[in-house]
Amino acid sequence: MNSLRLGPLLLPLTPLLLLLAWWLADLLAGAVARRDAPGADARPGSALLVAALCGLLVARVVFVVRWLPQMHGALAMLDVRDGGFDATAGWLAAGLVLLSWGLRRARLRRALGAGFAAALLVTLAGQALMRALQPAPRPLPVLALRDLQGRPLALDSLRGRPLVINLWATWCPPCRRELPMLLQRAATERDARIVLADQGESPQAVRALLGQLGHADAPQVVLDTRRALAAYYDAPGYPTTLFIRPDGNLDRMYVGEMSAATLQQGIARLRAQAR
Repeated sequence: MNSLRLGPLLLPLTPLLLLLAWWLADLLAGAVARRDAPGADARPGSALLVAALCGLLVARVVFVVRWLPQMHGALAMLDVRDGGFDATAGWLAAGLVLLSWGLRRARLRRALGAGFAAALLVTLAGQALMRALQPAPRPLPVLALRDLQGRPLALDSLRGRPLVINLWATWCPPCRRELPMLLQRAATERDARIVLADQGESPQAVRALLGQLGHADAPQVVLDTRRALAAYYDAPGYPTTLFIRPDGNLDRMYVGEMSAATLQQGIARLRAQAR
């Protein structure tokens, strides 16, 4: 899961982890610099900040280039709310910035190296902890939902190929923003099955919104009137997207609004696991 729930607030964990890593790196690098060059004007903090910003920029650019066909316009490329970053490229760029800085400022080399190592270790440890705290993989529940025509859909019958289930509601603003993209992808996606499960609302409310979008009877939309999926997977809020492996077990839970690129990245991961 990529978010932490505090009352009504959903806080993204990855940015918080990166901020903590940078803060600890700054503290350690400052301590090492003061020890190596006491009394000198050795300030590694600015170098670490520049490296962090360059790393984030490169990570975003590499992600955008990789998933460029899914980026519809400049705003989509700039909208980092989708969480689209290439971590390997970002860390490599940050390391190169610090290396070039250290080559020109010998007194800061050990401090910058210590800061970079601390940031990397804190980030890796935090990610490992988040993975360890993930709930045990749960198979698809034995649950039958109904589409807008009243036809039943047994979820456990969808095993055998990658599956994406989006939990949403008509009153949820980010759900409404990502819904047109998801409807379009659900109708055209060939590598995975995409199911849009409305949580707890009437068919009339769902049809009214879908009608405004030109998808009044979208077969990919089903009604989860009792919010059974949200309860089963402990979804912290809406929208929540479940990426489910062909064996029926949950691979990843993404909380929050998605871009087409983030969706495609998740599907590509499921497809790779199916090979």
